[in-house]
Amino acid sequence: MTTHPEHVATPRSPTHPDPRRRGAGATTVQELQVAILEQRIATLEQQLEAERERRQAVVDRYERVLADR
Repeated sequence: MTTHPEHVATPRSPTHPDPRRRGAGATTVQELQVAILEQRIATLEQQLEAERERRQAVVDRYERVLADR
């Protein structure tokens, strides 16, 4: 630990977190996880819609080819 003459060093124990912050930290982590999952779901839904549109374009093109025969 680096000390500076103008500062007082106050080490914290990593095994004993401040109990007042534990709940808030857990909530923040959970909220972050939910936000990440929501974003992932939105991305997957966009990819799914794009794939549906691509497949429909293939079907439409195939139907035009058959109609031109």
